[in-house]
Amino acid sequence: MVDPVTVLGEAQHRGLITDSLTPRDLMALISTPAGSAEYWGERILQRALLIRAHTVAARITAYTDDPSNTPHQLITGSRRALADLHSLRTRWNRATAPAPAPSTRAPARSAPRPRAGPPHRPAVTAARAHR
Repeated sequence: MVDPVTVLGEAQHRGLITDSLTPRDLMALISTPAGSAEYWGERILQRALLIRAHTVAARITAYTDDPSNTPHQLITGSRRALADLHSLRTRWNRATAPAPAPSTRAPARSAPRPRAGPPHRPAVTAARAHR
């Protein structure tokens, strides 16, 4: 399922929230059954992902078309543009991934492993420190 915050965020980003369509109206619209909520939620995220990919491609094209940009500026600007796309793609993967199956048994706990490093030495005693 797609959460209401994602739907509202995408609707606001696309300019759908106006005086005639308030957030409350949008939530009422998507809460009434008009088909599978999973289907429409995936369609909304898919559309948002495609539009964001198009926007990122346009930004990277603008970097490459500007002859005053150095290769470093092109790489840095492209990575920043792709980071925006990556955040939406992560939301897509979380929303469309199947729910993990609950574990039937608790993980076994083992005894703590000995610390790696030099062998333990006894602390210096007071009598030895005065020699």
